[in-house]
Amino acid sequence: MSNQAALAVTRVANSCVLLEINGHAVLTDPFFTERWHLHRGEPLGMTVAELPRLDAIIASHSYPNHWDLRALRTFPRKAATPVFVSSPRMARQARDLGFRQVEHLEWGQSGHPTEELSIEATPAGRTLLWRHNAYVLSSGGLRVFFGGEIRDVSLLERYRAEHPPVDLALLPVNGLRAFVGPPIVMGPEQAVAGSSALGARVLVPVHDAHGDDDLLARVIRRNGTGMEAKSLADARAEGPDVVNLPTGQRWTYPAVGRS
Repeated sequence: MSNQAALAVTRVANSCVLLEINGHAVLTDPFFTERWHLHRGEPLGMTVAELPRLDAIIASHSYPNHWDLRALRTFPRKAATPVFVSSPRMARQARDLGFRQVEHLEWGQSGHPTEELSIEATPAGRTLLWRHNAYVLSSGGLRVFFGGEIRDVSLLERYRAEHPPVDLALLPVNGLRAFVGPPIVMGPEQAVAGSSALGARVLVPVHDAHGDDDLLARVIRRNGTGMEAKSLADARAEGPDVVNLPTGQRWTYPAVGRS
């Protein structure tokens, strides 16, 4: 990684983020390739070939825009890259692709891809019988909460009641919702409230764009944006700062607008 910072974020697409924390590179929720029914709705921030050496890959759940097996098949450093996933099935899939260091983390369990980096799995809800993971990454006194597909603020409140605050929160903001039923992920209001519950100084919105030209968009609609999250947070005296990142743009913490 060039211009190394203690903490830096580069959005790739959806909840796929390249996170740099104290010299360690972690890729979240891999999503590089579109499908006929599933489009990004935003430019791709980087390709698999452009990724640096990774210290870990983490995945929230098994839907293709969070667990892109097609792209991971082309990943060149499978043997040396630890992978942390939310289900035994995902672990088997990763091993079948050639990854050798794979761990299925239950809620409350932690992985340690290096001596200086800890990755803790925390509750992010369920889809039918399958658990979704959120993750807290810790290194050198820095703590980052990643909720690639999380809906309930109460889960973050419960986590914070038993753990120290985090510095940075990566949370969904587009509030995707089908014609019937509850939202699938957080909207702007929940993301801002969730960041505050975690004690985060900064919220970087993920799960923001949504393809409007595919089958999925006909039944699942967007109900919020990162810009709405920023407006809501700016109206609060206590923050958090909301940093909306275009895909491909590298941002370093704590380069925020409010002191």
